[in-house]
Amino acid sequence: MGSDKGLVMYKGKTFIQRILEAVTPVCDSICLVTNNHAYASYNYPLVPDVISEKGPVGGIYTALKHSSTPWNLILSCDVPMLTTEVLQTYLLNESPDTAITYLSDGRKNSPLIGLYAQHLVGNFEQALRKDHLKLLDLIHILPHSQVTVKPEEAYAIQNINTPTELNHLM
Repeated sequence: MGSDKGLVMYKGKTFIQRILEAVTPVCDSICLVTNNHAYASYNYPLVPDVISEKGPVGGIYTALKHSSTPWNLILSCDVPMLTTEVLQTYLLNESPDTAITYLSDGRKNSPLIGLYAQHLVGNFEQALRKDHLKLLDLIHILPHSQVTVKPEEAYAIQNINTPTELNHLM
């Protein structure tokens, strides 16, 4: 994107604003894993990466290390179409059977829209120590499940990574 994706504007709101609107009805405690103080304006605790420059594995490790709850909803900042309904339907209505449950559209996996058990913090720390930073590779060696959203709801889990994708969304 050339800038912090969570602060990209889409239809008058930033991506992070849209995501917060989707999760606020279903989460009691929200924190933002970021080193960018521009997010302070959203009035949620900011948690800097414990180990910087380690991508999603480092971000999830930071979130799990900071958490005191057994289950954690982990979301990337680049899914502006995410809805409360999709979260409730596919992730939050049932007790998880595995330590990680994430969404897929049937073609593309979205491990950054998922529930992660806090007890996995050691697994993520070990991966970081070994510099194993491919999130799906790590997930596949841990107890996990993938939930596929209906085709008509796949738009909600689409991540936007480029200006071209943003223009297509508009």
